[in-house]
Amino acid sequence: MEFFNDLARPEEPAAERAVAGPPTGNAEQRYLPRRDWDGMRHDDWADTALIEARLAGGAPPGGDTGWSGATPLHLTAEQGAADGISALLARGVEVDARDDDGHTPLWNAVQSMDEAAIRALIDAGADVWTPQEAPWSPGRLLLGTPLAPLVSSLPGAEELPAEDAAAQRAADALIAAFGDEPLWTDGLGICFVRDLTEDEVIRRLGADPARCPRTGGDDAPFDAEDYEEALRHVGVHGVEGAPGGCVITQEGYLPSDEALLSAISTGTTAYGVYFNPKGGTFGSLARDGEVVESDEIGLWPHESDPAAFWTFRFWQRKQDFPYGADIFAYACAEAGLVIEDGREAADHYAPRRWVELPPELC
Repeated sequence: MEFFNDLARPEEPAAERAVAGPPTGNAEQRYLPRRDWDGMRHDDWADTALIEARLAGGAPPGGDTGWSGATPLHLTAEQGAADGISALLARGVEVDARDDDGHTPLWNAVQSMDEAAIRALIDAGADVWTPQEAPWSPGRLLLGTPLAPLVSSLPGAEELPAEDAAAQRAADALIAAFGDEPLWTDGLGICFVRDLTEDEVIRRLGADPARCPRTGGDDAPFDAEDYEEALRHVGVHGVEGAPGGCVITQEGYLPSDEALLSAISTGTTAYGVYFNPKGGTFGSLARDGEVVESDEIGLWPHESDPAAFWTFRFWQRKQDFPYGADIFAYACAEAGLVIEDGREAADHYAPRRWVELPPELC
């Protein structure tokens, strides 16, 4: 869980304001001591000086923060603020306190992948191996990351099963295929389809391949500023791999739409994703002409979610890959593609073969 609580604080009686200290809105007053944690914004928990000022004013080290049962240690760990963690631990806070989701501060530190914060909590005796989202413990999450040495030699250390380790390597390779430069995702619709050639995809979309030459986005046969017209067109681009296939892209939702997925997936598998600019990322899986699964994806997973949500690192708050690369990689895997270079595939404005969709697919 990520904690956000920017709601305005109710007005306090004057006597209570005098004890609690002035509000934190003005920069000059932020660091005056207070006896509570009210008014702390999300990123304030990375500010060790602010945390120490609150503690000096009498704010309870393990007290209520108003953030879904999280203690100050949870929120400081989420920010990866090792000095703030040390300040709270020095006040004797419970290192393995659970929030409303049953997660400990170490779980939050692991999700933020901050080595110093993780070390501080482990050195304070944090529980590394008890599952918090079965079978996932903080230590098990770390075993599939470059920070595995922090836990691999600890008492009770586990090893990832060979099958799980192989799945993690494959997922990381797919994520890496989308490079390390920023990716455009806002409003993007993209579909990965296994095995099919560009010509076959174009035919399944109801067009003649001979009438669909490859052109750049600036030379596309429609006015990109006209949303309704643009929505009637998609770009098709082949991808090499073992196996490879094609991607279909659009500045719109249709590559994840049931009608389009059903039309192109006969005899194969396709996975469509829509990065809704109004919020949320939505994916649909189609097999042999039928959509068999649709869900919001990319959210921090829970115990009931597919194992692939964990393998493709939806649980990480801080990532060393571009935003969206994990979702592109997940969509590739769901479609059955194994590609080595996904940059051009994911770039809707790179050269494409543009297809005008028939009315039944719009």
